Amino acid sequence: MLADERRQAILKYISQKEQPVTGTYLAQMMGVSRQVVVQDIAILRAAGNDIIATPQGYMLSRNVHPKRYRRVIACRHQDDGIEDELMTVVDLGGAVLDVSVEHRVYGEFKAQLMIKSPNDVRCFIEIMKREKAEPLCALTDGVHLHTIEADTPLILDRIEKALEEKGYLLCR
Repeated sequence: MLADERRQAILKYISQKEQPVTGTYLAQMMGVSRQVVVQDIAILRAAGNDIIATPQGYMLSRNVHPKRYRRVIACRHQDDGIEDELMTVVDLGGAVLDVSVEHRVYGEFKAQLMIKSPNDVRCFIEIMKREKAEPLCALTDGVHLHTIEADTPLILDRIEKALEEKGYLLCR
């Protein structure tokens, strides 16, 4: 299979999926290394395809439930609050789509999370520990933004209230 054919096959496959697809799975499916898939995704993005990378894998942004309600919230906590913050959101029926911080020199850093379930939270925390990765909020003394999503505005209100009660929410 030629590189262009492989890229089109990857694009077609992830466009048919509502859940993220791992780079490892795509590599096995295409018979190439994961690094080749990473390069293919970069080329597909450069060609204008709106592919997002999440801790769970790759997906098209249009497959991220556009009919749900979204809100950007400002939070603050240290490393030990990450799991509780994320669990609070998903336990109340929400999803954490991303995290962003404002660096005083480089500007905004944003990472796609797509955390929708307690299992997603556990996997994310496990990866952070295994990779000894610093969270983005370490750059800003714990201050960060999340885009959260839920089926109704009432659920978003409940999530904000719970985060406020736990001392994570900066403003409401």
